[in-house]
Amino acid sequence: MDKSQTITINNELDIIEARMRVRTLARETGLDLFDQARISLATSTLAIILGLEKGSRGSVGMTQLHAHDRVGVQVICIRHDTSPHDLTVGVLDDARRMVDEMQVSQPSGGGVAVTVVKWAGRARDRIDIGRPLRADDGGN
Repeated sequence: MDKSQTITINNELDIIEARMRVRTLARETGLDLFDQARISLATSTLAIILGLEKGSRGSVGMTQLHAHDRVGVQVICIRHDTSPHDLTVGVLDDARRMVDEMQVSQPSGGGVAVTVVKWAGRARDRIDIGRPLRADDGGN
C-alpha cells in the first residue's frame, strides 16, 4: 500500500516536522539508516534553500515509490511565490548529493517544485580508510 502525505510549511517547526515524517516514511519503506538520514536531511535542506522557513507559501509532499523490483521515497518541496529562475547555480548541490534523483520544475499554478528520490539499497561508494594503526608499530 502506498503512503503519501503533504505538510504545509510556514516556519522552522514545520520543516522539522516534515523532516521527521520523511524519516519515518523512509524507515517504513525499507531504507537503511544511512538513506533515511540522507533523504530527511535533503528535505530540510531544500525547504530552507527555498526559503520556506521564512513564511513563504509552500509545502512538502512525500510518498512511497514502488518501481519494478525496488522501493524508495519521493519528496516534493514546493514554493508557490517564486520561480525556478530565482534559484542560483549551485544552490541545490548539497541536496543533490544526498539523493539518487533530482528534478526542478514549475508547477502549473506557478512557483518552483524540487522533486527528489532516494531508492532503498542503492550502491554507494565505499571509503577505504586503510588498516588500523597499532600502538606498537607507529602505523608502519
